[in-house]
Amino acid sequence: MNAFTSAGQVEITVLVKALNEERHIEACLRSAQQALAAMPGIRGEVLLADSVSTDRTVAIAAEMGVRIVQFDNAADRSCGATLQLGYQYALGRYLYVLDGDMQLVPEFLGRAHAYLQANPGVAGVGGRLMDTHIRTEADRKRNEYYASLRTEQVVSALGGGGLYRREAIEQVGYLSNRWLPAYEEAELAVRLQAAGYRLVRLSDPAILHSGHAETSLQMLSRLWRSRRIDASGMFLRSALGRPWFGRAARTVWFVFAAPVVYAFAFALMAVAAIAGAPWPALVAIPLVAWCGVIGLLTWKKRNLEGALISVLSWHMNTVGALRGFLRGARDPMQAISSRELSEQVRG
Repeated sequence: MNAFTSAGQVEITVLVKALNEERHIEACLRSAQQALAAMPGIRGEVLLADSVSTDRTVAIAAEMGVRIVQFDNAADRSCGATLQLGYQYALGRYLYVLDGDMQLVPEFLGRAHAYLQANPGVAGVGGRLMDTHIRTEADRKRNEYYASLRTEQVVSALGGGGLYRREAIEQVGYLSNRWLPAYEEAELAVRLQAAGYRLVRLSDPAILHSGHAETSLQMLSRLWRSRRIDASGMFLRSALGRPWFGRAARTVWFVFAAPVVYAFAFALMAVAAIAGAPWPALVAIPLVAWCGVIGLLTWKKRNLEGALISVLSWHMNTVGALRGFLRGARDPMQAISSRELSEQVRG
């Protein structure tokens, strides 16, 4: 099903991004091949964008006959860069974005392709993501969201991958901001929507997702250590002065949550101080405010632990966003130094 010719002869590229995914990559690539094989008369390719894996990811992909592209420099690794790397080589008129720890439900690709052909105002379409394990608060929220899906609905972004119209991507300049360590699909979404396109999620099963074997605290620790938690601020900085800044800010609303609570508490302290309240009462106001927030979250989540993790996450995301925002913005159109390995590893 692979094609190494001009873009006009390839209808669909399934673009798989991976870093050290030897445990999952065979099942992922096999599902993509099966999805293309289930579409008679459609010419497609499976393209692995590899972030200089040090395990057997590339060797496994080579054995399966898919195209493989890779960074020249491991320092260029990031979620945004890996997606854009694949875009530099993809030949398809439509691009399905897939992570290496995911499996594509074969029937969904044809459903998504037909939907985009029938709806020219839609730039991307996704489906239901099904986590194989529910381990963290983020997993639980994601599972609740997908369980609530209607048959078809317009969404703000296609987190978890989807099929995109190449024509729409070319209109907004690039597939993914190469400098973002996360929020790459959210950043694409706000640009597409600013250009007048819609994004749609169908209730059809689309993805099986393995994810990380970790708790909520371990996840937050991993995001902090890797500095991926800074991505929200980098996303906001990249949108500064753009028509989609408001959409970007709404996407990462949680980075403003903790500052809003503190601002409310300090406003109450100021009013209380003017009224002559004693210092012990003034000092207690922020504590009472946060106890109130935790109480509301506990009621909403029916879980004290989940409420405490949310409050911790708000604080960590606020600090990370500030760090990311202060990094400044870099040109997302800058070409990525890379190479195609397909013929090398086969030869």
